[in-house]
Amino acid sequence: MNRTLTKHILGVLSLSFCSAELLAHHSYAPYDIRNPIEIKGVAEEFIYRRPHPRLTLITEEGDHWEIEVPVMFWDRAGYAQDEIKPGDELTVLTWPHRTGRPDGAMSGFTKDGVFHSVHDRIGQAFANEAADRIDAGEELDSVLADMPEPGNGDGRARRQQE
Repeated sequence: MNRTLTKHILGVLSLSFCSAELLAHHSYAPYDIRNPIEIKGVAEEFIYRRPHPRLTLITEEGDHWEIEVPVMFWDRAGYAQDEIKPGDELTVLTWPHRTGRPDGAMSGFTKDGVFHSVHDRIGQAFANEAADRIDAGEELDSVLADMPEPGNGDGRARRQQE
């Protein structure tokens, strides 16, 4: 195989790996981006991995919350990959899942009395479109049926991902 062809093949492969991470980004539409809530609890597990770190938080009531952490904002804020450790007592500011299940997308967290901002607003088109449609009276199931679910790899959410 000649060198030019080899370079082209390697170039295409490297672009496909980059695009795979872009496609892994998803919509925040399933989250109630206009009504963040605070959840107090103890970190059971914090897994820092791309494309989305996850925090499992156990509340005093024994509820297990799975909270997605936007890695781009976590990194931009300069937090260490082990900033949250099992056993840490936290108050997490999160956008809750619209269905009421114990899932959320992290905005920030308080640890040892100090608030750590991760992501203070969501400007993504899909999330705002979902919020507008629900505010206008459209049924939640209908809105969510049109929106990509977190983690499904639907690349439509790339358009205005912050």
